[in-house]
Amino acid sequence: MTRGDARTLPNPTEDRSDKPVAGEASSPRRRTGKPRVLMANEPRAYREGIAAVIGQLRPEVEIWTVEPDAMDGSILRFSPDMVVCSKVTDALKGRVRVWVELYPEHAAHSIASIGGRTMEYAEIQLPDLLSIVDRAEELAQPN
Repeated sequence: MTRGDARTLPNPTEDRSDKPVAGEASSPRRRTGKPRVLMANEPRAYREGIAAVIGQLRPEVEIWTVEPDAMDGSILRFSPDMVVCSKVTDALKGRVRVWVELYPEHAAHSIASIGGRTMEYAEIQLPDLLSIVDRAEELAQPN
């Protein structure tokens, strides 16, 4: 993966076995020590745009993008440190310590949860997202 690139995980219903994603050296199940961010929000252009910007500004972060309906399965396979989505699920809440729900139900606000502490943003901005990524990276570090 080159700086600023985001990887796209295949739909979990596809036969994945241990086939790597294009451009990937190893299975996404293997941890690299880098914090992982899973992007599963709508619309696709927004998801890919945010992933590209975070990749440029935080090159130490591994970023993967998936369609929203593939999020839960990707959480199980990918073990992200942070998820950005359009709709929070029980699987997300139970397995990921840091998440951002961007504009749920097309509302004007966004909700973030960092280590169980939930915050609402009237208008979330890029600096807010980067701050949350940084916090996810801190929480991912071994004690």
